[in-house]
Order: sequence, then C-alpha cells, then structure tokens
Amino acid sequence: MTAEPNASIETLMSSRPRAHIHLSSIAANWQAIDRLNPTATTAAVVKADGYGLGAAKVSRTLARAGCSTFFVAHFEEGTALRQALGFGPRIFVLNGPTGSHLRTYREADLTPVLSSEEQVELWARAPRGACALHFDTGMNRLGLSSSVLTHRRDELHRLQPVLIMSHLACGDLPDHALNRVQLDRFTEIASAFPDTPASLSASSGCYLGKAYAFDLTRPGIALYGGSTPPETVRLEPTVTLEARILSVFTAKAGETVGYAATHTLEQNTTLATVALGYADGIPRSGGNALIGYLDGTPCPVLGRISMDLITIDVSKAQAEAKSGARVEFLGAHAKLEEQAARAGTLGYELLTGLSNRVERVYP
Repeated sequence: MTAEPNASIETLMSSRPRAHIHLSSIAANWQAIDRLNPTATTAAVVKADGYGLGAAKVSRTLARAGCSTFFVAHFEEGTALRQALGFGPRIFVLNGPTGSHLRTYREADLTPVLSSEEQVELWARAPRGACALHFDTGMNRLGLSSSVLTHRRDELHRLQPVLIMSHLACGDLPDHALNRVQLDRFTEIASAFPDTPASLSASSGCYLGKAYAFDLTRPGIALYGGSTPPETVRLEPTVTLEARILSVFTAKAGETVGYAATHTLEQNTTLATVALGYADGIPRSGGNALIGYLDGTPCPVLGRISMDLITIDVSKAQAEAKSGARVEFLGAHAKLEEQAARAGTLGYELLTGLSNRVERVYP
C-alpha cells in the first residue's frame, strides 16, 4: 500500500506493525445498521477503547454521522468518553455504579445500567440522576431477574429509568429457539414500563427484524466490520493491519518452519519473515492457519506464530516479496471474521486484542 501523505520518515521506516483505522467506514457501517430499523434509535457500543480502534476518534466520527447515544463497559471509559464528546450525547455505563463513583456519575452526566438488586439499592441512595435497568432474559450472565418486578416494582419505577434493556444470547444464530424465548420474556418486562424506551438487540440482533428492534439498538462489532450480516447489508472493513517483511529467503523441501517444527515443507519454498506476532495481538492459534496478503496475493502462514515474528509462504508473490514490503493481515483482502475463524476465534478478539505496540494510523 502507498503511505499516507502526512506520514513521518520515522513511521515509514519503522518495523512496527500498523493499523490504518478507516473512520469513514465506521460511520458508513453505523448508517447501514441505522437504516435497518428506521423507527428505532441506533446507538454505538464503543467499550474496550472503541473495540481497539480508539474510542475518542471513533465516537467523535459517529457523533458527526448522527449518533447521540453511546455505551461503554466501565466508569473510567465513560468519563474519558465524556471528555472526548463533551456534554450532550448520552453515555451508558454497562457495568453499573460502585459507591465511590456515585457523585461523579452525576457530574459527568453518565447513565449507569443497573443489573443487580444491590446496584438498585445503591443508586436509590445516590444523588438523583438518570439510570437504565438491565434484565436477564435467558443469558444468565448479568441482569436483574424478572421476579424483581413482583416485589420491587414501585421502587424500580421511582428510579425513573430512561431505558429498559436485555441482551440476546444467540442473536448470531437467527434460527435458535432462545431468541424467541428472550423476545417474549423481554416484551413482558418492557410492558411493565410502558413509557420507557426499551432495547434488546446488539449487532446480530439488529438483523433479526423489526420485532427485536424495540426503541433502541446497540450495535458494537458490526460498526467495526464484524458479525455476519444478511446479504442485503454490506459492512465495510474498518481496519487494515499491515506488518513489514524483515527478510525473504528460500528453504528446501523437507525442512521445517518455526518453533516445534510444526510445518514441513513439501518443496523448495520462498519464505518471508514478517514483524508481527502474539505480542501484537495475533493469536498463537493462527499458526499454520492465518493468511497474509501481499499486494492482494494470499500468502499462508507457515509454522507457529512467535512473539514478534510470523513466517509466510510468498512463493506466489515473489515479485512483491521484498524487505520492507507490508503484508496485510486484516483488511479488504484479509477479512476480519474470516481471519478470526482461521484462528478459531471471533472478530471481537482480533480487534480488542491488538496491542499498544501496533501503531494506529488515522486519516
């Protein structure tokens, strides 16, 4: 790839891997999800530093595109996001409040998501501010039991929640029976708060149809080019991860590649060693499985992934295989979910696992 116009000499010469973050593509993906359910508000989940791509820059881009509601996991993420966005957008904190942060929630205009009776009691004693209520409808991970409505309904109403929410366990499996079970359970819970907006769907739930959209959807991984959308929805890749070739050489048939000699060459092969490894966030499970792309040509990873190095077969890209050339490991050719599947994981983990050693480059 050609270098960005404003790149410094140090950046161009560095052997560090770099991730080009395509902010305009993140905005385009948000707009694509927003069009799916036009009667619902489309929020944005930007926890884990915007899924590893930079929460401040991602959120400001989405705000310019029209997004006004954001979700993070931790209080500290919320205060940092408030500094980035200023006052105006609503910021929900999914993991809810702790006693030491109650006043700051109000000062920073953060909205905690209450997921336990202990959090409900804590917030009831706090300086009054907006809150959301999260009910568990079948995931058994986090959330209030629906039974709390039988003995604490009045208390919950006194909190004047601004959102009632739950989370699908099998949204990425459209035909799974639990989706309908959770929909029915959540519909009944939401009916206890008829004047309060409701939210059930994260990224995959957005694809399940109008019944699952309610008043607000919460896409996360879909904004960053992940998930498995229907054919009618086109998501753009949002990050191009490149790593520099350090050396190119030929190894003979019968020789092995990498630690523990897990790959034996069947023929003389042109190999390249790339400055990328599990210290950069590339899963070790991607050994003998991931594919790098050199000028669009697939170059399979051979052998184990080391801390700082990966070896690839460049036999089909010998003209481009030169020291200093950059190999794509995520991007238009190395698609996020396909690479994740090769490594036996998900796009979530590939993105959020990118370490600080990977240089982020923005347009």
